[in-house]
Amino acid sequence: MPILVKDYTWIQTPTNISIRVPLDPVYRENVDMFTADCYIKAHFSPYLLELFLLHDVNIEKSKCVVNKNMISMDLVKRQEIDWENLEKNISKEEKKAIRQRVLEESQEKAKKAAEERTIKKNELDRFTVQRAMDIDTQQHALMDSRRDDERQKAMSELEKWKERSHQENDFNNGNMLVNNKQSGVKIVELPDSDTESKDKAKDVAPQPSKRQLTPKSPPKTVVKSEYVDKKKQETATRVLPKLRQMMQLEITHTKRTFPTPSRESTAQEEEAWLKNITLARRATGFVSEDLRPEEQDPQWCKEKGDEFFRCGNFLGAISAYTHGITLSEKLPSLYANRAAAHFALGNFNKCANDSSTALDLMKPACEGNRQSRAKCIARRAAALARMGYLNKAIDEMKAASKLMPEDEKIKKDIHNMERAWEQNPDSD
Repeated sequence: MPILVKDYTWIQTPTNISIRVPLDPVYRENVDMFTADCYIKAHFSPYLLELFLLHDVNIEKSKCVVNKNMISMDLVKRQEIDWENLEKNISKEEKKAIRQRVLEESQEKAKKAAEERTIKKNELDRFTVQRAMDIDTQQHALMDSRRDDERQKAMSELEKWKERSHQENDFNNGNMLVNNKQSGVKIVELPDSDTESKDKAKDVAPQPSKRQLTPKSPPKTVVKSEYVDKKKQETATRVLPKLRQMMQLEITHTKRTFPTPSRESTAQEEEAWLKNITLARRATGFVSEDLRPEEQDPQWCKEKGDEFFRCGNFLGAISAYTHGITLSEKLPSLYANRAAAHFALGNFNKCANDSSTALDLMKPACEGNRQSRAKCIARRAAALARMGYLNKAIDEMKAASKLMPEDEKIKKDIHNMERAWEQNPDSD
């Protein structure tokens, strides 16, 4: 509960109210201020200052300064009147109502301010985007105008060059005709390279016609290459092979039981081995391939193993329990019963391991599995005793006795183990 501050001081002028609150030894960062027109609160743990002002003040024009050892508040009055007291003399219910009203008004004001800031920010963002678009449009328009000016300038220069070229050609042609008429020079067109041999055989060249007097462009000379001609001749004389015939090839893979491929193994020896393994598994009681679909159930495997166990077929029982464990690894009774079968065959190490696995699956420990846990612990103790760990076996058997204190057989086993330990204490 906070301690209310009463040692503050205040003075007034016709327009202002000054309040001073000592902070020693409170630090500045620990002060929490909340102000309203008629309510002021300052919390600096474990102290609390709460003022319900006599008249309203203009909190927007007022100011508050938190120093290292003092809170200074300068409040501006809404009306220029003298205050008889700083606080109102009101009851706790009225104070509570004022707190609630001030809090709701502050929340509403903060909400409106946040909405106004959001609206102002959105408007500013839109203005920014619009301004950026206008600047971008102006830049594009400036670039387009410059490009159009350059294009127009280039086109005008091209037109001038064309006109100047036509005028020069016309002038040169006119001068050439005049010179030819004055000098009587005849213009003879040179023959092509293909007809050069024929023209040499003639003594007199044919008279040029009137059309030959006009200048013509020089003929195009074809550049010949021996390599290109050779490749063209090879391509023309090349004989393409016939198209391959399309066929469908079926590939069938023989189902393999062994990981080695068929070409690296002997099929007869493998078939003989599989046959012997199947006969050996059938001799123990069953094989999974012989079971019907409804028999692929871990509970059925447990019942089948129990039946083999009662008949003395311990190998068949272990096979049934093992197949049930492959179907469901979370059934503790399969491990517990297989441990019993291993114990009957003398496999004491496997018996202890299966008993431990069964105990791990019997969680949480409750009254429903108390007897099963006791039997597993006793069987594991018996297996440890057969392996020569009498000290550990006695501790295990005592733990089983705590779960089943009424079992006389467990008590008798404890007594026998202790007598054996006394005779041979260094057995483990």
